[in-house]
Amino acid sequence: MSILFIAYIWEDSLSTESEKITIEQLSAELANTQRHVEQLTLELQEAKENLHQLVYRDGLSGLYNRRYMQQMIRKELERSLRYASPFSLVIFDLDDFAGLRENFGAANSDLVIMNVARIVEQQARPCDIVARYSDHQFAVLLPETDISGVKIFADRLRESIRETATLVDGKEIKTTISAGGTTFNPEAPQVTMSDFIKTAEQALSEASDDGNNQIRVILLSMTQDQVSE
Repeated sequence: MSILFIAYIWEDSLSTESEKITIEQLSAELANTQRHVEQLTLELQEAKENLHQLVYRDGLSGLYNRRYMQQMIRKELERSLRYASPFSLVIFDLDDFAGLRENFGAANSDLVIMNVARIVEQQARPCDIVARYSDHQFAVLLPETDISGVKIFADRLRESIRETATLVDGKEIKTTISAGGTTFNPEAPQVTMSDFIKTAEQALSEASDDGNNQIRVILLSMTQDQVSE
């Protein structure tokens, strides 16, 4: 009986030890699986961010692109109508960009675009959306900004770009802009996103017609009240 009892205890001890090893192995495997899942999650997040960069960012300037800007204008229009708050848009061109490219070449012209992009980002608030709208055209969406605010911003931006040079091979390249702006009036809910963008483009066209280094701002409403300088 004693021998059988000792054998039983020994077998039970082996069983307990075996279970302990199995639990430790399972815990280690679970920890490895968790680390693997965390790594995959990070890689997935990175892939999403890279995709977002490809879809919504301009490759040269690093700014948002036209597609993203139009999406944000639509969202801001909806928010403005919901809360009855104004917002504004500035679209501007680099003056005589064709001449700049002809005189300094495409590569140096790209450096000017990149420098202008940095200036706009410095002048914009964290809540503003800055985009490269086309080849040498930029756009800035200004939430919670009325007609006087957009005029102040556009004029400050114009001065900053005019006074800042791009250094290329020891030479300074300076440029100016023509800017058009508009403010959405939430009291005119029948105005569409297309109307809003076209009004800013109209203001830009009028500024360009007035000559280089000009700004023009139009209040978007059914009466199209105009403010210019």
